[in-house]
Amino acid sequence: MSLWDDLGAEERTIMQNAIEEAWLCHVIGDYLGHASAGGAVWTFGTDEDAIRALIPRFAAITKDLVVRNLIELIPTERYDDWPEHVPMTEAEIDAALADPGTWVSVHATGPIMLMTTDHADRLLGR
Repeated sequence: MSLWDDLGAEERTIMQNAIEEAWLCHVIGDYLGHASAGGAVWTFGTDEDAIRALIPRFAAITKDLVVRNLIELIPTERYDDWPEHVPMTEAEIDAALADPGTWVSVHATGPIMLMTTDHADRLLGR
């Protein structure tokens, strides 16, 4: 059994985005996306109302993955200091996840990158 077997659809989307070091604001659009061009292209969902409706659920799941030491949230201004960056505090994480702008625009509150942790990388065999 692998880590992937224990994750729900939302968790898998978040983890995949963390592996890709993607922006948090694209996660829900990715989840709402669909294959097009005969499966050759992934088209992100862009319905802002649908994205906003899922923010509370994705915020809770993202926080759980942080608590489980599977992902890390990195604000852009701290990414330049990688790997010596200062991690976000719990209060900063909670504020970012509660801010709808974090989820709908890379420019709203400053982009936040998802990354896997060393622990997750070991579980994933990376």
